[in-house]
Amino acid sequence: MWLVSDIIRLVTIFFNLVSGLTLNAYIVVVYVREWRKKKGFNVSDRIVLLLALIGIAHQCSFSVEGLNFYFGSHLPHQRGLNIYVYVFHIFLMNENLWSTAWLSIYYCLKLVKFSHRIFLQLQRRLSSSITQLLIVSLVGLFFITLPLPWTLQLHYKNIIKDPPGINYTLPYMAMDVRYVPLYVVLGSLLPFLLIFICIGLSVWSLLSHVLQIHHNSSQFSSSPQLEGHLRAVRTMILQVCLCLALYLAIFNNLLFSMSIGIIVKIMLFTILISYPSVQAAISIQGNPKLRNRPSARDTSMGSK
Repeated sequence: MWLVSDIIRLVTIFFNLVSGLTLNAYIVVVYVREWRKKKGFNVSDRIVLLLALIGIAHQCSFSVEGLNFYFGSHLPHQRGLNIYVYVFHIFLMNENLWSTAWLSIYYCLKLVKFSHRIFLQLQRRLSSSITQLLIVSLVGLFFITLPLPWTLQLHYKNIIKDPPGINYTLPYMAMDVRYVPLYVVLGSLLPFLLIFICIGLSVWSLLSHVLQIHHNSSQFSSSPQLEGHLRAVRTMILQVCLCLALYLAIFNNLLFSMSIGIIVKIMLFTILISYPSVQAAISIQGNPKLRNRPSARDTSMGSK
């Protein structure tokens, strides 16, 4: 007999699978059309496209993991498969954080006026080296994730739920605590700190510019530039809140999977599986290329 928590998980899986694939596929289609016209991408376009592709893989892998993890077989060979799927999903989540970190660094160097020559050199070199940096972070994350399957153990805890007599099996992952600090710091904490610092500096720079516009313009509420800045600020704040939720979910899943209750597990499960669709929605509402329908954009470009 299925419990309410099982039904909630199933509904959450299928709803986010449809929305996540739809939104991220939309981003891919828009940028592929853009590439066919321009035969190239700028730095931010490349990272946003990569995030959309990771989002598609993330959504599919977590849906498979969720179905196998909670509704699959408990046989030994199935346990090994669940561990590898779980590790692949953790790898995708951390790669998403690193890609978001590089995007945040790019916008921070672009928006914030640094006077030190080190930052000026970074601004000049980042555009030409972003592909190499993405590859380095991907390869580095792969190597620190490689030992993860041997540090994880999948256990099943039998608990009794109402109504009386129903035996419910609750799966959880146990990780070797000796490997936790290295993986958490390099895999998720470091990119999250970079995201938090860079977005904080970018928001501060944009708000300073907004105050300047407010003092210099009598039409405060109708300035297109002001509206663009405020939209960018809202997008960055939403993004850092989303990354914080993802980091806390990863941290709790790796360290406290055995001790947390069923309600907290459902909350963490919802955060993890909805992350790709929510991030895609944030990207679409904050990016003019994605916010406008492709057909409308094509028409306006063709008329110029």
